[in-house]
Amino acid sequence: MSLSAETFLAAQDLVLRFWAVVDEADDIPGAELFTPDGALEIESFRAEGTAELSRYFAARRALSTERQRGTRHLCSNLRVLPAEGIRLTATVTVFSGTGARPLSLEAPSSLADFTFDCVKTPDGWRFREVRGALVFAGADTPDLKEAAQAAKGCPA
Repeated sequence: MSLSAETFLAAQDLVLRFWAVVDEADDIPGAELFTPDGALEIESFRAEGTAELSRYFAARRALSTERQRGTRHLCSNLRVLPAEGIRLTATVTVFSGTGARPLSLEAPSSLADFTFDCVKTPDGWRFREVRGALVFAGADTPDLKEAAQAAKGCPA
């Protein structure tokens, strides 16, 4: 599929903004990056729609604060896949740690492949769906069962 440079850069910006929100480097509410019926799926975890996505991002932020956990998601090998609409894929390497900054630099805590289905809306580019699959998972990889409970509004 051929995209204009402008379209690719807009979709790339959406993907990179998503990781900035996940890493708490951007204060945009994470659910605002998705369409109203958008979904985030990582392995067995799925949050769908504005309410579930909002609860997920809020719970993730609260848990990071409680545990003094910091992350940086490095997004690489971003490329276009053939699909209806705009579909990008990337490899994401996660570094994480706990405590006061600067955090001790250890080996990456996980590596995953992600797919991003993007659509242009009157409010700009948004995700219809983000899907992730772990390739490598370390000891600090979060428990996705807790994330799923938070998204559904259930206590952990």
